[in-house]
Amino acid sequence: MASSIELVENTQALETNQNNQSQKKLLLIENDQYLSKSFAIHAANFGHQTTKIRTGEVLSQELKCYLIDHRPNMIVLDVGFADSIQLLIIRDIRALYDGLLVVVSSKNSEQEHIDAFTLGADDYLLKPINSRVLMIRIEALFRRQNSKINQVELASLTVGDVCLQPKSQKCFINGEVVKLTTFEFNLLKALLEHQGKILSRDQLYSSLLRRVYNGVERTLDVRMSQLREKLTQAGMQKNQIETVWGQGYMFNNISS
Repeated sequence: MASSIELVENTQALETNQNNQSQKKLLLIENDQYLSKSFAIHAANFGHQTTKIRTGEVLSQELKCYLIDHRPNMIVLDVGFADSIQLLIIRDIRALYDGLLVVVSSKNSEQEHIDAFTLGADDYLLKPINSRVLMIRIEALFRRQNSKINQVELASLTVGDVCLQPKSQKCFINGEVVKLTTFEFNLLKALLEHQGKILSRDQLYSSLLRRVYNGVERTLDVRMSQLREKLTQAGMQKNQIETVWGQGYMFNNISS
């Protein structure tokens, strides 16, 4: 089934003083009107922009481009149309998107619940769900995310002999400053934040280069090589950036 994109409601309340930073972009993925109707009920007070996309078993090119170009703050996915195999759409979304993902389902299945979280869901809600409760759950997720982001931005990220200070955009190895470009810093930060986990090229292209990886381009590989060289020349010995062939890259602490 081809995807179809439509703006459901620009729901910024007229009598609030919310600024553009506080207004979130939500993407609803559904094949009926269940989510759209729930959000429409609370449109006046919800205060966020909501867009709907219809999709089939796999992500269309249109949907992939939307995820990268528009960078929604949250995806709410109704898997009422899906069976357990089609739940793999969550994995496909996660290859391009690292934001909040809420799954809504009409299937009261413990296994589906487990599979959804394993594939990358942040929350799992069973239909029918009270529309007001849905809004409250969404705002609670945003609050927890904002708290986590604030803590990360204030804190230093230290793994082995590498230390990053996100707020000042500085990198240290064994206490000495290493000069990195903005892209190199953000690339290293992403690797450190996911230490011991593989980051796919799809994820890195989406989050850092804001485009879909075409399977051929070598831009990321070249920049990764340059980053490795800078870190090695600066004396990094307790960590390594590992290439996992066919999958992506992983930052490992090898001193322990």
